[in-house]
Amino acid sequence: MRQAGQQSSVLNIDPRAPQSDAYIKVSGALDLLRELVRHVWNDWTLHVHTNGHNPKSWAIALACGIASQFGPGATLTLHSGMAPAYIRSAPQWMRRVMRFTCVLYRQVTCVNGEIASAVMALGLAKEQIEITPAFLPIEAREVVPPSEIESWLQQHSPVMTSTMFFRPEYGFELLVQAMARLKHRYPRIGCLVMGTGEDRQQAAALIARHKLSDAIVLTGDVGHELCLTLMARSAVFIRPTLRDGDSISVREAAALGVPVVASNVGTRPEGVLLFEPGDVAGFVEQVNRAVGHRGALRGD
Repeated sequence: MRQAGQQSSVLNIDPRAPQSDAYIKVSGALDLLRELVRHVWNDWTLHVHTNGHNPKSWAIALACGIASQFGPGATLTLHSGMAPAYIRSAPQWMRRVMRFTCVLYRQVTCVNGEIASAVMALGLAKEQIEITPAFLPIEAREVVPPSEIESWLQQHSPVMTSTMFFRPEYGFELLVQAMARLKHRYPRIGCLVMGTGEDRQQAAALIARHKLSDAIVLTGDVGHELCLTLMARSAVFIRPTLRDGDSISVREAAALGVPVVASNVGTRPEGVLLFEPGDVAGFVEQVNRAVGHRGALRGD
């Protein structure tokens, strides 16, 4: 939006988010309400991007929807592959809350048809719902990685990258199992995993148990430009999720021309190499195909 010459301001409600010039850090419910009132009072249009698969997500969407009634309006985007099951299994009173929340928005954007079907079943008009990826191609500006990451990159080949939140549905255990097998064929293989989450310590312990501490590096959260740079320099981008909506990182990797291996869940763009969720052997087979296609094995 900024590249298009429009004003855009991001309210970041992640409590772990560091201070940054890229967004306004929101600390708690009262701070969120204060920022919402301030922006709608100044005629800002709200766009709420949320997962839709837990009560907190819907509470935030409800608060933003109510605030938007005092401004120019709002759009709601639901992106989680877990949202359809959560919406369909919700008790009747919660489904009424969901429907009321959605009615507050002039448009509800769903990143795939399954999410749209679940939202439509709440009783929303078809005209209010749009199915579209929450993604626009952007030009990646290459940045210099930190010296420790650059050194690691020089020592490993082929290199894979992944972005994830450390929760069970992101399939990190599957990634580790696949890496243990791939290392027999590619002794210098490496995987950079960017992101954070409540299960990060368990993920580190799992890496240690499989003796893959040199092969799998958890970078934590990194800036978007650095993330795109590392993705562009990798032989393969992987997405081993057990559930998904329409992954932005998958689309970014594909737009960068990087081969993508992903589980066959949610919506995947054309050209992605798919394996069935939880299938380690299928995952390994598709990585082998992607590495061969990329011609990444220098001197192997």
